[in-house]
Amino acid sequence: MLLQGDGFLIRSVDENSAEALLEVYRQCEDFLSLGPVPKASMAMVLEDLKHSREMSGDFCGIYIGEELAGVVDFVTDGFEGEPGVAFLSLLMIAGKHRGTGLGCKVVEAVEAEILREGCVRTIFSGVQANNGSAIHFWLRRGYRITGGLELMPDLTICYSLRKDISGR
Repeated sequence: MLLQGDGFLIRSVDENSAEALLEVYRQCEDFLSLGPVPKASMAMVLEDLKHSREMSGDFCGIYIGEELAGVVDFVTDGFEGEPGVAFLSLLMIAGKHRGTGLGCKVVEAVEAEILREGCVRTIFSGVQANNGSAIHFWLRRGYRITGGLELMPDLTICYSLRKDISGR
């Protein structure tokens, strides 16, 4: 996976990038502290990479020049075996790049890639119930909360999000 954005690049990463990924995770411990495992670890990074592969996801680094500024993980189509359904499973932006619009631009680029072939009609995501700023972020991007609170396998409590693509 390789996506060029406005001032950034999104490209697939794997275990060879684990040390750099861990540094991004450490810079996102304010987010991690909202869940049951508040500290970043190499085991967490490797588990996320493994989970992405199991879900047929694209686990990607967000680069500004040579610097890893964040991570994004998504399934472009066929989420949980459903044709026309995509899933954005993770977006973390390193501390110094927050508030710059990078997250918005990354979501736009990923959505454009998801919609490129024209068969996706719905994009799902999730947001931790105790992360008010993230809830606001996703609602501003056109996602809506569907259903009530849900206990996830990692013991976080989340809302499911859905964005229907008009005309599909």
